[in-house]
Amino acid sequence: MENFDIVLALTRIALQEDNARVRQQVQNLKKRLSKTDKAQAAKIARLLDRESRRQSMTPIMLKEMQATAKAAECRLPGETLTPSTPFPTDRETGAPLASVLFPDSMDSDPPILNGQLEAAIRDVLNEWQHSKKLDRIGVEPHTRCLIYGPPGVGKTKLARYLAKCLNLPCVEARLDGLVSSFLGTTARNIGALFDFAHRYRCVLFLDEFDAIAKARDDAQEIGEIKRVVNTLLQSLDRRHGRGITLAATNHDHLLDTAVWRRFDARIHLDVPDEEARAKLLAQFAKPLRLEKPERKLLVWATERMSGGDIETLVAAGKRFMVLHGGESKEGRPRSKRGQTLLEALRQQAILNARLFTSDRSASLTGNQEKLVQSLLEATLTQQEAGALMGLSQSAISRRTKCDAYPN
Repeated sequence: MENFDIVLALTRIALQEDNARVRQQVQNLKKRLSKTDKAQAAKIARLLDRESRRQSMTPIMLKEMQATAKAAECRLPGETLTPSTPFPTDRETGAPLASVLFPDSMDSDPPILNGQLEAAIRDVLNEWQHSKKLDRIGVEPHTRCLIYGPPGVGKTKLARYLAKCLNLPCVEARLDGLVSSFLGTTARNIGALFDFAHRYRCVLFLDEFDAIAKARDDAQEIGEIKRVVNTLLQSLDRRHGRGITLAATNHDHLLDTAVWRRFDARIHLDVPDEEARAKLLAQFAKPLRLEKPERKLLVWATERMSGGDIETLVAAGKRFMVLHGGESKEGRPRSKRGQTLLEALRQQAILNARLFTSDRSASLTGNQEKLVQSLLEATLTQQEAGALMGLSQSAISRRTKCDAYPN
């Protein structure tokens, strides 16, 4: 289809109206495209799937998000930021200091987090909904949050989600434009960026924060970094009470101690636990539906993986299954799909060993007896392990060192 990008954008806007007739027409569009261009049909299908997830949110959750956004809009000062607003740039190079994401273009799906952290994030958002009650006791909602943790755990996604819930544009610092080799320019760029964020009602998001917030006592750094950090501290102080500031870093140990104190919330995102991994795997595996033994296998194999690593692994598994016959053309599972999935994991344990913990990698690439024992310890039954390995239950029993595992 010609001008498909325009059609896709219009479809995204139309689906936001929550109109059954519009949705039916989009379904018809997907069916027609599936006969002529499967890639375009897949993009429409993803839009429909995203809209279904949005509509599955309870009315109470939607009402809470709207109330939170309204409270933030009333409380925060500043002008309205629009797509036509001129963005600040580096004087020397002309590079933009920030990019802006508007609420309509941000994903409304909440990030998949470990249980306690998910509840804590919900409380942070609820603070804005009940900001008047907080005022009565002399406190205010969190306005400065530092998000830290290993790469790929969803720090950027969480920052954008918070901005989406508050219905505010997300001004994301462009470090390639912010950090300059010219003496004094980086500090000047930081000042210009904060001046821009002060003027408009928005969320300021400083990604890769350690690049501009390094400890000033680092012997490897020159005096310029001290000027940069001092400017940053002054800018953070000036922004207090005028807007929301989020920062993210993979290297929290590099941050200056004075920078830590400027943030009233410090959110540690760690790798997902078992429950979160199961949800991520189900999300990334679409349009495939994982059977129970496959879910158990993948949750076991992805221990200590970040969300980004899990997405990489699932994509590699899908490619392997298509190339090696583990998936039918219609997308329905074949009887030997589980065996093909296990073969895909074995291949990735060789080609991309960094993804796996040492014991998972050793089990996947070792002998059958070791793998059988590992799968049974991962709560798979002998029947499930046998189906994944292409062995009978009696063969599985002979390979176990004891008969204490469930049948």
